[in-house]
Amino acid sequence: MSQFRIPTKNSKYYVPKETYLTAVHFCKQYPIWTAELAMTPNPVQGVSYDRDVVQTSGQGDATAMLAIRRAEMARKKKLVDDTAQHVGGDKYASWLLQGVCFNLAWYQLEQRGIPCGRDVYYSMRRRFYYELSTRI
Repeated sequence: MSQFRIPTKNSKYYVPKETYLTAVHFCKQYPIWTAELAMTPNPVQGVSYDRDVVQTSGQGDATAMLAIRRAEMARKKKLVDDTAQHVGGDKYASWLLQGVCFNLAWYQLEQRGIPCGRDVYYSMRRRFYYELSTRI
């Protein structure tokens, strides 16, 4: 885990190492949630029938399970979006999401035209992880 710089106890955005890494890996699932929510759900795919296996209805219906899964993914995605909006405002929220969710470094964001400096971006990112870790 050497690629992550854990905030020290002297930092104003200090969180324990495990909590910080939980927030980092929570954000890395954002592209998966976005892609899965963008797909049109097919509730029939949740049920498989096999002639050799006897099935019971102990798990509930597939449509309800799919709806619960999609609602949970939407809640998590909204949590990350709202935290980025709270920390970065309208101007920096999308840049912050690109950096933390799609694992882009500041120099890559700079090549894409981020409208702030390196220190400002990294400060926002530290605050983002701090805020997200308190909301999870």
